[in-house]
Amino acid sequence: MSETPLLDAKTSLKKMTSMIVDISGLNSDYIPKLRMQPEKILEELEKYEDEKNGLLKTIQSNIEEIITLKNKISQNQRDNIGFEEDNTELTKNRHEMEILIQTSQNELKETQVKIQLKMEERTNRDQRLKELENQFFTLTKEVEKFEENLKILEAELNGTYVKKEKYVESYENRVAAMKILINKKYISSQLYQFIKALQVGSKLDIKNILLAIDMKEDQARKIIARMLEDDAPIEYDQVASTITLKEEVDF
Repeated sequence: MSETPLLDAKTSLKKMTSMIVDISGLNSDYIPKLRMQPEKILEELEKYEDEKNGLLKTIQSNIEEIITLKNKISQNQRDNIGFEEDNTELTKNRHEMEILIQTSQNELKETQVKIQLKMEERTNRDQRLKELENQFFTLTKEVEKFEENLKILEAELNGTYVKKEKYVESYENRVAAMKILINKKYISSQLYQFIKALQVGSKLDIKNILLAIDMKEDQARKIIARMLEDDAPIEYDQVASTITLKEEVDF
């Protein structure tokens, strides 16, 4: 509300009061009430003005508060926009982080699978190595056993060789002695003829030999018995009546 009409009304009332005062000086008995009414109106107007001023102050304060609230609302709106932008950025970052986490989890799973495969391969290698160690141990034992058997066989062969060597030396000595005896005619010509009739590696019928050298059977048996006693290299089958010369005899 504008203050101009109110001021005009107050001015008019003051003028009226002044006029009433002047008039009351002329006839105070007639206008006492008329004088009081403008004064009351003036008081009411002043009271109203005070209330109006109080209301105006309240309104001004409310306006200032409203402006402050509007500023706060605007600031809050700007803050909300910033929050929304931050939220959008955070959502984007969260999405990227989720993708990164998922990628890392997948890589971790792949790494775990690779580690598991490597562990299985290592277990298989360790098992294979253990099997090879067991096989090596078994082969080592077999080699040791083979070497022991080889040593035993070597000893047996050496023994057999020594026996054969002694036998050969003994036989050679006997042959040499026989040659001497033959040369000195200590051995009969029949023994010489019988030995000469034998063939190395051939099984001969004694009857055929006797016919070839004109020798009696009992004489041939004596010669064969003597040759066996002297370990001659012959093989005699009495049942089949055959004889085989196993080695060459040179007189």
